[in-house]
Amino acid sequence: MVRHITSVAESDLDERLSGLIGYWAGKRQGRRFPARADFDPLELKPLLGHLLMVDVVRGPEDDLRFRYRLFGSEFVFYHGADMTGRWLEDIANPGFRDELLAIYRSVVTEGELRTLSYDYLRDDRRHRFQAVLLPLASDGKTVNIVLGCGVPIESLPLENTPI
Repeated sequence: MVRHITSVAESDLDERLSGLIGYWAGKRQGRRFPARADFDPLELKPLLGHLLMVDVVRGPEDDLRFRYRLFGSEFVFYHGADMTGRWLEDIANPGFRDELLAIYRSVVTEGELRTLSYDYLRDDRRHRFQAVLLPLASDGKTVNIVLGCGVPIESLPLENTPI
């Protein structure tokens, strides 16, 4: 179960996420957004299990849907299911799903990266994560993929932490 999604300042991010933001910015090459094709998985090897890619599917009247193209092994472990190929609306927890929908929409419509902190409650522990969501655009302008990375920064027994 996921709880407590909040924003986090870029200056407070884990160095792995700060490094990914720098890598993303370097791939822009004068464009507003880099494209998926600009990313070499070998260059991201230490983060592969922590990555997700979300396809942005545009419908009539600017309706946006989100489908997980990639759901890294660390996400699978903590989430308890592999969401690869599945839609955001397939997430069972309606509160979490609605929060994610609003966040993904903001990345797409505002064209801004998002930095987040959230907790996974699993195995009688609270696992604190930080994450970054980065817009990608095959044409350099219209966001068609959201690249995400989430890394654990803390794990505490539930009895020692407020929920």
